[in-house]
Amino acid sequence: MFKKLQVAAVLMCLLSYAAAGTVSIGTASARGVIRVDSYVVNSNATLFDGSVVETGQATADLRLNKGAEITLSSSSRGILYKDHLVLQQGKSELAAPSTFELQANGIRVIPNGLNSRGVVSIVSGNTVEVASLSGSFGVTSENGVMLANVRPGRVVSFAMQQGASPTEFYGVGLVTLENGTYYLTTDENVKYVITCKDPHGFVGDKVVVSGTIQGGSGQPGSTGTICVKSIDINGGTQMSKRTKLLIAGLLIGGAAAAAIALARGGGGGKAAVSP
Repeated sequence: MFKKLQVAAVLMCLLSYAAAGTVSIGTASARGVIRVDSYVVNSNATLFDGSVVETGQATADLRLNKGAEITLSSSSRGILYKDHLVLQQGKSELAAPSTFELQANGIRVIPNGLNSRGVVSIVSGNTVEVASLSGSFGVTSENGVMLANVRPGRVVSFAMQQGASPTEFYGVGLVTLENGTYYLTTDENVKYVITCKDPHGFVGDKVVVSGTIQGGSGQPGSTGTICVKSIDINGGTQMSKRTKLLIAGLLIGGAAAAAIALARGGGGGKAAVSP
């Protein structure tokens, strides 16, 4: 009798351990053939913390228990966790609460509201494009420096620069003075506190600024602090017309988006998937 109780206790412990390690965080619904944790799926699958989802010719809808909805386009790959997705290849449409984020090639994309829906794409080289379909998305570096607030109808690209400093800032913005504090607001709707130089003569002007940046200034409405090394009226120094910002090692460019909707491919049972 004692041995039976011992066996039962061991089994209960093993079952409890297994259950703790395999708690579902959501489901995947396939439009064709995909892979989830290396298993071929052509209908539905359960997702766990750390599940790897790969698509070939098909697309996949991922729904998490905490409200995030993600669509992986064809030829995409991502690792899914309960509070974030690491996009490693391809394109993903995201609608999620602000407690969920998408990570890709050194940036973090965070919905700014419940109605935020956008598309994140890894394109040629190491460039990531973030487009907003509705609502807006905050984008930060891995170190938490605010890079952009992507507004509806905008697509913003982020390209990691080899050898660039994670504290470097070089870009164009509007200088303002509010309650005794000087700010620089970029075209990508990010507001930084200006320190180290007095920009009083530039208030109300678009300027080119170089310096170093850090996140979290503590000032109301600010998303970081720039220690300015140089400041000049926009046009007074050489800057590419297409390149507006180099922040925290990332080259940032923005444009209006004509069509950003994610294509939802079909795909039959013979769709190619990653090996």
